[in-house]
Amino acid sequence: MLSLLGPQFPTSNGLTRREMIRVGGLSMGGVALSDLLARPAAAESASKAAHGPGFGRAKRAIILYLSGGHSQHDMFDPRPDAPAEIRGEFNTIETSVPTIRFGEHCPLSAKLMNQMALIKSMNHTHNDHGRGSYWMFTGYMYPGSVPDVNSMSRQDMPHLGSCLSKLAPGQGPMFPFIIVPHRMDVAGGRRAGQFAGMLGPKYDPMLTGGNPNDDGFRLEHVPLVPNEDPAVIRRRVGLVDQLNQQVDYLREGQLAQSLKDNQLKALDVVGSDKVRKAVDLSIVDSAVRDRYGRNLFGQSVLLGRRLLQAGTRLVQCNWQRTQGKNGFAWDTHWNHFTACKEELIPAYDKAFYALMTDLAETGELDETLVVVASEFGRSPKITLRNGGREHWPELYNVVLAGAGIQGGQVYGSADKLGAYPADNPVGPADFVATLYHLLGIDPHLETYDQQNRPFQLTKGNPFPLQMT
Repeated sequence: MLSLLGPQFPTSNGLTRREMIRVGGLSMGGVALSDLLARPAAAESASKAAHGPGFGRAKRAIILYLSGGHSQHDMFDPRPDAPAEIRGEFNTIETSVPTIRFGEHCPLSAKLMNQMALIKSMNHTHNDHGRGSYWMFTGYMYPGSVPDVNSMSRQDMPHLGSCLSKLAPGQGPMFPFIIVPHRMDVAGGRRAGQFAGMLGPKYDPMLTGGNPNDDGFRLEHVPLVPNEDPAVIRRRVGLVDQLNQQVDYLREGQLAQSLKDNQLKALDVVGSDKVRKAVDLSIVDSAVRDRYGRNLFGQSVLLGRRLLQAGTRLVQCNWQRTQGKNGFAWDTHWNHFTACKEELIPAYDKAFYALMTDLAETGELDETLVVVASEFGRSPKITLRNGGREHWPELYNVVLAGAGIQGGQVYGSADKLGAYPADNPVGPADFVATLYHLLGIDPHLETYDQQNRPFQLTKGNPFPLQMT
């Protein structure tokens, strides 16, 4: 049965997905080659002229997205001298940089402060998850209302990963942009900003689906059979070619060539031994899996790291609300300190440390951008009636590491209560611009949507980070 990645939008050539499959696709074990694996034969090239320090150092990137909003006070920017209703329950600990302290439940991240840059002055004005994450993913403020943002459309601005897929997808057989394991949606709605939007469906991300922590995990949308002989796949492609030849209008024009190109691309993916091994976590040593944490997020990060090795350019690992007994991810309106202590911070800390140390050990860290982010922070003041911290876009933190970024640096600062930026305020557009810059794409580049309308990638400016 075909598994589709996104909403049932028509394809850009006017055919529905069902029609594309019927007239020229190859459906095999859940893979719809005519549309699901559609990728451009040749990507637009971005000039690598003098764009400043760090431009293009990252060959790949992984985003650890702590959906719901992690607390700056309890992780990366604690306020031990603030009143108890601000300070909270946790103590602070030293990091590998003597002047910087973290919350006590980040002991492994604290060891790595000398390898990462901490941005302490992120802020914006959208106090809801959907519009906040849209801004962080696209670099543009969402133009509609809070309810509207839960109805994604082809008028939305594209996720930066989709723009990367169009402009610089890389040479590997794997999809250039993958989300692990699921989107961050709400019941009955698909949150805008997570897909290609106005770029069209061929630049949508692949979703791995499932639970990477399961012993028998396999990709839901591209169930690659480890023992499938590539020769068998090629014979199936030959059969499809014969069928296509019986349809006259498919032998002429761009549609015919597009279908053929997509089938060949799909053959590269499905027939790649490297890809099959990357997504098969059952072959990974149990000690390695344990180091990342035997939970949904930890194994998502492990899978994301392996997808990068298989050729993916950008992987986004989303923290899911299904992890943990509270079911609210980092959206801790109640039971904040217990959830942070037992379910949230330790699991993040373990996965981040395993990822960073693995990349450093193999020498890949210098060319891999590691990002820790969320849509906003949590309120300085604790809500006493339920022990929670509320949404707080006025101030939050992001972490950047690898890709030649000088470790041990801090950009921006917060006021004494950790409520507002004290200096160098930056926002989502600047965050997105920084990722483009490090990946070798001019953030102010103008490109075109599927209707050939021009738009600028972002109007933000990269953080002035120190580079090695």
